[in-house]
Amino acid sequence: MSLESISIMDILNKNVKTAEQNQNILEISKIMFDNNIGSVVIVDNYESNNPVGVITERDIIRILSTTQLGNFQMPVSELMSHPIITLSSKSSILDAMKLMYERKIRRIIVLEENKFVGIVTEHDLFNTLMKNKDLITIVSDTNFPIPQKDMYQEFTHHWFSNSYFK
Repeated sequence: MSLESISIMDILNKNVKTAEQNQNILEISKIMFDNNIGSVVIVDNYESNNPVGVITERDIIRILSTTQLGNFQMPVSELMSHPIITLSSKSSILDAMKLMYERKIRRIIVLEENKFVGIVTEHDLFNTLMKNKDLITIVSDTNFPIPQKDMYQEFTHHWFSNSYFK
């Protein structure tokens, strides 16, 4: 088994919460809280379901620290992270790992024939590695496209920030 042989469709989260770009940050925060999630994909409208941005917990903290209270009614389209970073559904988890590393992101929108099918997160990738211990050997190899030091830092951050020791 290799990282190239595992499709991102195998680890994809299809149950993605979305919001329309005209909704405000308070509505988005409620979606996150009610669903115990860390991000919401922003779509142009529910009918076409075309992703146009992402709002994360980190974005909300940034917005809260820099925005006046009256701005919480502002459409999320003015506050979201965009443009979105996407991968094709035909991509591998190696493709996702490299793209996340290169772009310094934690989530990738997955498209199939230009239609939104789900999201792959850093958490999904590391859980896949944890379930397949042979893959850990691959990512720790000196020939791996992500520098060992960076991979080690990401891996240990993920390991210690999750419930593996609880």
